[in-house]
Amino acid sequence: MPPPLLRHLASLAIGSAGPANTQPYFSAERTSWLSPDDTLSILMIIGGDIVQRAVAQLAGSGPLTPYWHFAPVAFSFGWLAYSVSALTSAVGDGRLMPQPDCPVIVVNAKTGYRRQNASWILGRLVRDYEKDRREDRSLNIAFYHTMSGEGAPEAGVPARDWVYWSGVFVILAQLAISVVPGALHGNWIVLVVTVGGTVLALLGSGLPQWREEKYAARTIEKGPEVVCLTRGNGSTYAMVVISETGIRLEDLAGGRDKQRRTTSVMSAALSILWVVLLLTVEGLDGDAWYLLAIGGLGMVQNVVAAGAARSASALGIHFAPLDKDGDVICGEKVIDSLMEAEERQAGVGLAMLKLFFPGELRPHEQSFWDKKKAGKSQVAKCHADNGKNPPQMSKPQDNRPLPQDDRPLATPWPESASKCEADSLTSNLSEKSSQSQSAAPSSIL
Repeated sequence: MPPPLLRHLASLAIGSAGPANTQPYFSAERTSWLSPDDTLSILMIIGGDIVQRAVAQLAGSGPLTPYWHFAPVAFSFGWLAYSVSALTSAVGDGRLMPQPDCPVIVVNAKTGYRRQNASWILGRLVRDYEKDRREDRSLNIAFYHTMSGEGAPEAGVPARDWVYWSGVFVILAQLAISVVPGALHGNWIVLVVTVGGTVLALLGSGLPQWREEKYAARTIEKGPEVVCLTRGNGSTYAMVVISETGIRLEDLAGGRDKQRRTTSVMSAALSILWVVLLLTVEGLDGDAWYLLAIGGLGMVQNVVAAGAARSASALGIHFAPLDKDGDVICGEKVIDSLMEAEERQAGVGLAMLKLFFPGELRPHEQSFWDKKKAGKSQVAKCHADNGKNPPQMSKPQDNRPLPQDDRPLATPWPESASKCEADSLTSNLSEKSSQSQSAAPSSIL
């Protein structure tokens, strides 16, 4: 005869078998689907990295004040997790902007200095530029000119595109949904949670350090800045940005520190308030599906804002319209593209040469680049000499007759303003003419 304990266990196993006793399990599952209160508290702690990228995309887009700016990043489940990570960063390195998700090398065409990009904006600029061009070519080099002059958009002030306005629309839609359970059942807790989460989200995304860190760069004061942006050796795309005015992209690439003391205090306060909001969500009794829809809608907006391809103007860098025939260079080979780019803008090909060709070149290619280096050295030396002895403005002659077509006289130029470039150009033309003359007899024969 089996022991009493064994008989008891067997009776429990036999008694619990059968379809008659499965009702409690299905009842609990049914309750969870009718009101997923516990699920909300779990969803509140995921997706913090998505929120950070969404704020990085939209920071500085809305109206600005010295203490706050409007960035339409909707309330979602990931804000609690992000608030904790933001507090950690604020106490640690003091940065809010994420690291760039697209590796880019920034090259100064004048000095040839190369650096690894640390700017979120420049990384997204190259990533979105490559998305628009799916051609399988050797090396595609596009020349962009930033807008300047009266009436041009201010550099560092993003244009408001569909990503911006979709955030505004989602925020309004969330508030509209939160009113429904209160109007139907008198449950206004959903509205309180939604309004509270939206206010906290807008406060967190509107900290002044977001915009200051995003556009941490000096303004261009002397002469144009020519910067090359590319992923490096093996890439089929490169951007050349020529800026007469605006912010210096080379400074942006350095990822300058713009830490504020108030950011740490605000991050700590927002983290505490997000925990309070989580406790409020945990105590929600009924109508949880409305809050789940509100948080899910906000999560979709965060994902779209974090990953959407945007124009350069929406990133705060305003380009003049691109002429695809005249401003885009693509040779048969990479070296051909670099040579043509050097002819188009002095210093561009030389700056990227060692990046794409770190080894030895063919004899005729080496000869071409040696001549370009000699011309660049000559221009630099000439500018240095002119700096020691600045040229004098030529005085216009009095009582000079106007041309027959009544055009006004040209503005007097410095006597040596473009002498350096002219000397370099003259030497290049003389070399080409001598080469053509030496080749002429052979062609005739």
